[in-house]
Parts: sequence; C-alpha cells; structure tokens
Amino acid sequence: MSILNGPRLNFWGGIRTDVSLPNNSPTIPYNGNANWPLFDLTTSTLAPGAQSYTDDQLNDMINAPNGDYYTAGGWNHYGQHVVDMQNALISSQGIPGSVSTTGDLVGQPVYLLGSVDPVTGQAPVSGPMMVDLDPTGTTTTQIFVGGLQIGGNSDIQLLIHSNTVCSSFDVAGRVLLPKTMDSPGSFHASGTFQLTFPLSSIVSWNTNSAGLRAIIQAPGATGIVLRFVMFEMCPTMTTEQLDADYAAGRYTPNPSIGRVIGTLAPAFADEPLSCQPGRQLVNQSTGNAGYADLGSGNGYLSIDMVNVIPKETFRAVRDDITSPIGPNANYGPVTISAGTTTLATLDPTSSPLLNYYVYGGIVDLPMTASQIQAVQTSALAINAPGTVADTTLQATESTYRLYADQRNVYLEDYPNGLSITLQVRYLGGPVPSATEIGVKASATAAYVLPEYWDFLDFPDSLTVNAGQLAVSFPVTVKQASAAQAGFVTLTCTVNGVDSSAYFSNFRKYAQTDFGIPKGTTITWPLMYPNVLRFHYLAFPAMSRYIPLNQPDAIMGAKNPILARTSDAYKGTTLFMPVVRSMSPCQRALLRAYLTGEPWQRPQ
Repeated sequence: MSILNGPRLNFWGGIRTDVSLPNNSPTIPYNGNANWPLFDLTTSTLAPGAQSYTDDQLNDMINAPNGDYYTAGGWNHYGQHVVDMQNALISSQGIPGSVSTTGDLVGQPVYLLGSVDPVTGQAPVSGPMMVDLDPTGTTTTQIFVGGLQIGGNSDIQLLIHSNTVCSSFDVAGRVLLPKTMDSPGSFHASGTFQLTFPLSSIVSWNTNSAGLRAIIQAPGATGIVLRFVMFEMCPTMTTEQLDADYAAGRYTPNPSIGRVIGTLAPAFADEPLSCQPGRQLVNQSTGNAGYADLGSGNGYLSIDMVNVIPKETFRAVRDDITSPIGPNANYGPVTISAGTTTLATLDPTSSPLLNYYVYGGIVDLPMTASQIQAVQTSALAINAPGTVADTTLQATESTYRLYADQRNVYLEDYPNGLSITLQVRYLGGPVPSATEIGVKASATAAYVLPEYWDFLDFPDSLTVNAGQLAVSFPVTVKQASAAQAGFVTLTCTVNGVDSSAYFSNFRKYAQTDFGIPKGTTITWPLMYPNVLRFHYLAFPAMSRYIPLNQPDAIMGAKNPILARTSDAYKGTTLFMPVVRSMSPCQRALLRAYLTGEPWQRPQ
C-alpha cells in the first residue's frame, strides 16, 4: 500500500475543471415541460421531437435562463473540458512517522499534463481533459491525462509523459454547510482520483532530489502513483453573472473551481492502478470513505483521512481557491480504535488534524504489539463525541471490501468481451472462508427500459475460496443486443452487504448503417444530423476551433478531423471528441463524408 506505507510527497492548492454540461441530461426545461427531450444520449443524436427545430432555436432554448438556477442547459454550456491545478504546491515529504514540512521539494508546483501528439510528437498544448462516461447517470467522471510535472518550466524536477485515465471514486459529502447555495448540489461533495505512471514513462528527473530518489528508487517500485481529492467545487460565475454574460452574447466558459489535496508515492506491481487499496472506513453520516493499512515492519497504522472528517462550511470567498484550506469540522477528540482497543485519540485543534491538508490528509499512528494484534483481527473505527450541522463522526470499517481498476468501460475497446477482476479483502487480508459475491446489472437514471441496459452476459454469482485475494469473471454482449446502444452498471456485493459493494459502468455504442445503402456517396444532409449536429449543440466550445455546423469549415479542416477521430488518438487528451460520445459507426460516416469514399458500416 504505497501511499500509506512508503515515502510520500504531499501537496495542496486549487483546481479548475472546465467540463461541458449539456450532455449531462437528455432533457431541458422548455415551454412548461420540465423534462423536454433534447438529446438521445445513447446514440449521440437529437431526440425525435427536437429534430424539427433549427440549431439557432435549440441553442436559444439551451441558453435560456432557468429561473434562479443558471440556464436550461446547465451552468457551463461552453466548457472546454480542460482540468488544471491552480498553485498546487508540495507541502510535505517523508515516510510514515517522519513526514516534514521541510524538504528539497517542498514549495515546488505540481501539474497534470495533456498528451504528447501520438503522430507528430508535438509537446502537450493543453491540459488533462475531464469527461463523463455515462452522462445520463452522472455517477462517475473521468479525467484523461497525458503526464505529470513537478517544478516550473525553468526548473523541472520531474517530467512524465504517459497517457492514462482516472475515474472518480468516493463521490460523497465533504462540506456540510450551507445547505444550499448558488451552485450545483455537488458543492457538498468530493471526488477521489488515482493515477499510476510506470517508471518507463519518466522523461527526466532530478537525481539529486532526496524526495524523488526515495520514490523512484524504492525497492520493488514499478511506477509513481498519484491520489488526489477535489472538493469545495462551484462554478466561477453565479447564476446572475452567467445570465448577464449570455445576454450580452459573450458565452464565456464557466469552469468549476475548488480545492485539491494530493499525494505522490511509489507504485508496486501488486497494487491497483486507479483506485485506492487498503481497508475502507465509511463515515456513516456523509457516506465518504477513508483508507487504512498496517505497515509491513514499520510499526505504523496509516490512515488516509482526507475525506473521513467533513469540512463544516464552504469557503467564504467564492473564487479564493489558493489560500490555506482551514480545518475540518470539530466533533471533539477523535478516537481511532480496532474493536474494543483504542489505538489513538487525536485533538482536532492541533496537528495533524488541524492542518490535515498539509500532510495529504494522511495520519500515521505508531502501534504497540498488542495494538497491532487488535488491528489485524478487528474492524477499525473512527469516532468523536460531538455533533456538527446535524451530523456525527462515526466512521466504521466494513469487514469485507471489493475493488477493481475497471471503473468505466467502453465496450468498443473489447470486441470479444472482457474479464473483470475484483480484489476481495476481509479486514485487509484474504477471506477466511468461502465467500459469495453477487453480480447485478441495473439501469442508469435516464434510460430505464431494458433494451437500454440489459445487454450484457455475466455470471450472477461468484465464489471466492478461503485464502484468495482476487476473482475474475467474464463479461460479453448478448448476441441479440449487438445493434443496441446504451449504458449499464454492474454492481458486485459480498454476502449481499451493500456497504461492501463495488460498481463498474459500461457504455455500448449502436451498430448501425443509419439506413444509408452501402456504397452511397455521403453528403452533408446525410452526415450532419447523424454525427455532428449533436456535438455542435452539446459541446459548442469545439466550434470555436472548427464550426461543426458549417460544411465548408468541416471540409477545410478535413485532415486534422480525420487524424483526431482515428484510433491513433484514442485514449489521449487529443481525441475528438474527448468525451468519446461519437460511436465507431458515426466516425466511419464522418470519414466517408470527408474522403468521398463509398459508405460502408464498420464491422
């Protein structure tokens, strides 16, 4: 458990996410209908009733003020998906029991990077890109990343180029008050992300840095893992400001801004790439989670508590995301226990709880021999006596835990099916006896008819034998559902206990010829409504580079469009569209239009 057991670099600061919003829902409020169908998100086309309207009319509907909550299309119609750190600086470094606010890398900035162009080799020209796999459920968010940098451009301490993707975990309550504000309800929540970069992706590093040497040259290390938590997020502009901006015809992006706390550490071959390992403790009031692990031979129990104790109030100044974060809610003395054994009692008014963010939210507790035995045999708990904003601090460990790297899956990438591998733990170790895992499919929020989600074959139960740490099961598409598009969530539970559940989201694209005969020469009227019209309306920021509703502009940008929609760019921050909302059949239709090649549906 490298983040909890080994050398660390911790950082905190601000973060900005410029994600576009209209595709988060297939409907908008219009003409007295609170849920007027605008998009078919399964096929990335317009809903039938919207097809008779002009683009200008639909844009006017999307951008229309929606009472006291932004616009019909949400709070950021013109977002460009870019994510960037804002003055995120390394604040401490060291090993469990010896993490210091002084060190050779303290004060250095941390940046996430966009992708190097896979064809031209051009250096990153933009940052990471935030997207949704399943915009109808809004249960998970992805960030496509092309690398990592520590240090400014004139003093680079570490440079990594590696295309990878992370998905949100533990999206739950992090801020208690106010109950409402001029922002999406997600201002209460946090999201946790994890990335792993292989050592082979390091372009350069300062070999004189003790902090980097400890991580990169850690015995057995295979890479560098980054865990970061975003919270206190809200749109930059208020409803009044955004409505005024749109009324003036500026249509300015309105990114969400907030706080970030992160940790870098060595990664090892037996660890998950994109989710946190360790024993999970869930706050029973907020639903948020922390992770604990008993060090092998170092005598410390380390707990990632960044999300366990909520923050009482949202920051006072909306756009101030770089000043000190301030303490979490004070529930009184915080007791950490294993069964009936008290492991430690921490004062919320002093370090490490007072300035938790300086240490990545991680607390290291020295253990005696008897405490170690209690930790190994009993469930962990975190409790405090007080009440804050009608909540109590009671975080308990579920004895069983499931987790996996396969959080968001595009079935296009697995034409012959795939295997899901679940890590299974009992008190952080192997299960002591044969254990049943149930697997169940369910719909997303918007598309509840079975044809939109009941398209996978998988076993409905698995058995993990005593001593096992993992189990795998196959997932394939039902033959009868080959042409259908949709979204589905697979939820796995141990012994039917929901608190130990893990889910993966799947997106399936339609296999269709659009009713166009094979060999047809594709014209604009055949291509635009089937491919680009949805993207013009849902992601208008793209049209600031290439007007997606203008045939001459599209043909003039033929070569870059063909390149950016090709498989060579898939998985990078440069793929078009980065949200992967364009199906293989849609990309083929677009290609046929641009090249003049006779139409043929891809196999």
